[in-house]
Amino acid sequence: MNADMEKLTRALAGRYAIERELGAGGMATVYLAQDEKHDRKVAVKVLKPELAAVLGAERFVVEIKTTASLQHPHILPLFDSGTADGFLFYVMPYVQGETLRDKLNRETQFGVDEAVRIARDVADALDYAHRHGVIHRDIKPENILLHDGRPMVADFGIALAVSAAAGGRMTETGLSLGTPHYMSPEQATAEKEITARADIYSLGSVLYEMLTGNPPHTGASAQQIIMKIITESAAPVTQLRKSVPANVAAAVAQSLEKLPADRFESAKAFADALGNPAFARSGAGDATAGHLSRGTPTNRWVLGAVVAGTLAAGVLLGVLLSRRAPVVQPIVRFVLEATAGQSLVTVGNGDAPFALSPDGSRIAFVGRDSGDQRRRLYVRPLDRLVATVIPGTEEAINPFFSPDGIWIGFVHSSDRKIRKVASSGGPVSVLADDASLGRGAPTWGDDGFITFVPGSGSARVLRVSGSGGPVTTALDSGAVATVVAPWALPGGRSVLVSVCPAGTGGVADCRRSLMALDVVTKKLTPLVENAARGWYLAGGVLVYGTFEGAVFAVKFNAERMAVTDAPVALLDGIDRNRFGLAALSISSSGAMAYFPTRSSGNATVVQVDRTGREQALISKPGPYRIPRLSPDGTRIALTMPDAKLASQIWIHNRASGTTSQLTFEGESERASWSPDGLRLAFSGVRAGGMQYVWSVPADGSAPAERVGDGPEVSVGTATSWTRDGKWIVFDGPPADGKGAGGEDVFALPASGKGKMRPVVATPANEQTGEVSPDGRWIAYASDDAGRYQVYIAPFMAPGGRTLISTGPAQEAGWISNTELVYVNAETDSLVLARIEFGAVVRVTRTALFDVRPYTMGTPSWRAWDATRDGKSFVLVRPMARGTAAEPVIVLNWVSEVRRLMAATGAR
Repeated sequence: MNADMEKLTRALAGRYAIERELGAGGMATVYLAQDEKHDRKVAVKVLKPELAAVLGAERFVVEIKTTASLQHPHILPLFDSGTADGFLFYVMPYVQGETLRDKLNRETQFGVDEAVRIARDVADALDYAHRHGVIHRDIKPENILLHDGRPMVADFGIALAVSAAAGGRMTETGLSLGTPHYMSPEQATAEKEITARADIYSLGSVLYEMLTGNPPHTGASAQQIIMKIITESAAPVTQLRKSVPANVAAAVAQSLEKLPADRFESAKAFADALGNPAFARSGAGDATAGHLSRGTPTNRWVLGAVVAGTLAAGVLLGVLLSRRAPVVQPIVRFVLEATAGQSLVTVGNGDAPFALSPDGSRIAFVGRDSGDQRRRLYVRPLDRLVATVIPGTEEAINPFFSPDGIWIGFVHSSDRKIRKVASSGGPVSVLADDASLGRGAPTWGDDGFITFVPGSGSARVLRVSGSGGPVTTALDSGAVATVVAPWALPGGRSVLVSVCPAGTGGVADCRRSLMALDVVTKKLTPLVENAARGWYLAGGVLVYGTFEGAVFAVKFNAERMAVTDAPVALLDGIDRNRFGLAALSISSSGAMAYFPTRSSGNATVVQVDRTGREQALISKPGPYRIPRLSPDGTRIALTMPDAKLASQIWIHNRASGTTSQLTFEGESERASWSPDGLRLAFSGVRAGGMQYVWSVPADGSAPAERVGDGPEVSVGTATSWTRDGKWIVFDGPPADGKGAGGEDVFALPASGKGKMRPVVATPANEQTGEVSPDGRWIAYASDDAGRYQVYIAPFMAPGGRTLISTGPAQEAGWISNTELVYVNAETDSLVLARIEFGAVVRVTRTALFDVRPYTMGTPSWRAWDATRDGKSFVLVRPMARGTAAEPVIVLNWVSEVRRLMAATGAR
């Protein structure tokens, strides 16, 4: 161990245990160390002593902190920085892999596709940093790490910190920023103002080397290289490698322009050009630059200034001409058709299963591949035919983008946790628990916070940082019955929400109003009456959807939180879920995607045997949900919307083929037959917004009565009746304080008033309890393993539980005392579990048939039923959309919105 390393080890003792030197560069030496506080390997970079002496510790630490907030999948984060015994250091993750320099030294040239992929990923990182005001200033192969083939940019902002700390005195140190081969001309000539286009030049130089085997300019000394950077044009990459596509060669050439204004305006534009086969550029700049390379050094400087002025004048002329004759972007409509092997899927009561990126160039959707039945997130650029799956997003619903488009948030359909993942793929992070499954996707504001409605509190609104951290409450008001569909307004101070006032019933029992919620003061400001949800378009336009599937726009003053002028009709015939939420996504750039309305009769009810053979039970189309077959098989109870879109219980008589409404008040759903077929128990909301278990005669001869006199239960309540008729089982939060946390399974006496009794109660969520025909066992779904799985336990008797399912599972139901059927949520198949009870419980499992063609439920409720003999199953088959939905995409929709508003005087 050398003297410097020994001194550093002593200086960092108790914080970082230095293990060995990893390498050294022009500005710093890198050491492998153990972070003793967090028990992890890290890389500690220590500035060279001669540089540290010139910079000064205090200024350097202040400047380097500006980079600590950068979070991007292709940026190596900064963990720590500081001073210790004269050392200036900063700490980053230790990435096991190699640098791009190591790979270039070994391979010399890369495949074109690989080189372009790496360059586009790095450009994505640069674009993110540039939009956050940070310029790297030292992009080179040594600062690009390869982790499992994915590039990660290191030392982000370090050059900026050194430059700022030095106060412009870098020449006094004898050191220079930037490696000569990859320096931009403005860096090589020590320009004081360095812009983001310097990074574009450096990245173009790196890509040039990946394609050709050498940087754009080489020489025997740094001075020679710098002179060539300033005066000579690089040879076209196609001259050195003919297989490089024309658009890639053109993009590289534009990135290496001498004049910053002639390069791409952003790193994103560079990346887009690399991925666009149609990209081309003017060749005038190249010819001129080539002519200059033959002059003397003095002439080069003079001629370079003249040419730069000429080019700048050309740019100015172009701007003036564009102002005189503005280009009107066309409005483009098309159906996003599914490609071979890929399909978009809808899930239960989820929000729209797709989201547009803020720039309108990509769509993220919940989908499935024919070769892999798992439901996951996909991202598809709108200019491509195939989407890319994002690993680790199984059971995703409700996707939503971060404001910069780098991250995609989503809700896990089993555990209801909010997660995020980079849109290009990478690790999945959990941000918050308990998101609602049916009341609108979370929204990610430009203040960095995600706002969402929790599943356990319909009148609450919560917020969490997109970087993780504590969950805070933005609204918890007794004056509100339900809140749905948050949408962040610019600035992050307020969000749009659709609200039912207290006393107006459940979420589908009132005509909600659109309001603005101030997340700081928790004040609600009414905006539009009878609006199911709202969005904001740049330029002061409020867009909102009605309960009938129409979309309107109205002028909106975001400062005063007030609408002006009359609403203007935009669209009609938008599909919506049972809460009236329109299946529509709007990007901040003004693109839009939506599902057209399905026909009013959008499904049939079918009977499917164990082999998957199907026959119709109700062939007349209708909006059917949650079928329940009566004990004698002559009637089917269904959940369907009434004229106000509130869920109600309906009865279909199989003999007459008629369907009649049974409940009329509030909101009623998820019915369960009594064993004698005379009554139905259901989950219902009545005046006051409380949700309880109710019972009603099956012939409608008397109004519904509340079962029991216990406290309120949650919206996710499911009901089932024991075969002896004594108990009604349901799930909900332990509002009476008897539970252990989360949602638990309870039982109520079916006759008379009685208190609910906990059946399964743990800190996890237990849902959808169903009792075996002999009354000995209860089956239920629990998420205590991080995902919902199906278990059985003794019903109201001591004893442990037994895991029945393998992998994520839900929607369990008994078909005999020893046979249980559930849905495998990973493969979307109905599984028959045969249970052998004894000293050891043994389970054998058989997959019956694929449930993807049918409407399925969630861990909160079972969407299928079984015949009494257990040989067939009753399911709902959607007609118009099924699993392969095709949304309509409208590009530059904002232009149409403004045109329609202008035509009616709403400017």
